[in-house]
Amino acid sequence: PSLALTCAAREALRVGDFVEQMLVALGQLIRENHRASADEIRRLDDVVDSLYKQVKFYLTQVSRTPMAERESRKWTDIISFTINLEQVGDIIEKSANDVVTKNIERSRNFSEAGMQELCDLHTRLVANLRLAMNVFINNDVNDAQHLLAEKVKFRELELVNYEKHLMRLADHSVQSIETSSLHLDLMRDLKRINS
Repeated sequence: PSLALTCAAREALRVGDFVEQMLVALGQLIRENHRASADEIRRLDDVVDSLYKQVKFYLTQVSRTPMAERESRKWTDIISFTINLEQVGDIIEKSANDVVTKNIERSRNFSEAGMQELCDLHTRLVANLRLAMNVFINNDVNDAQHLLAEKVKFRELELVNYEKHLMRLADHSVQSIETSSLHLDLMRDLKRINS
């Protein structure tokens, strides 16, 4: 089981690498309305889904072998991490579809301030994903504490950005009004991914 779990952990990190590529492509889609990024996200989500199923099946096979308590905890960590990554992939794909239907197809753009807020959240989120993958593989307590602190900062920034968005709406910013639904949906989705 020890060797099998090490192999499964490596595959879980591989899933994480594809999810990171999806997240980076989502940032490009948001910043540049780059429709090809949405196509790439859909393709990568199919890869993530396939790898997730394979890792889950493999871990199910491994669970039939008696494991020590430490191995059992590692098994749970790997399956939980992989499940979370697959869910993140689904959120990213949904967000990409929203950008296409609500912005690109309607020829809309975020306000400069709104774009900056989304980009700031996105940049933090990519860093948090990388840190989470590092925590997963290394089990470093300091990195885990750093990740928890960064997640709190992310939530605080999301709340501040929400208030700023509402102020732009109150000021009748046309771009903010036109993209408000998508802006709020993206902030919510980024927050869910961060969680």
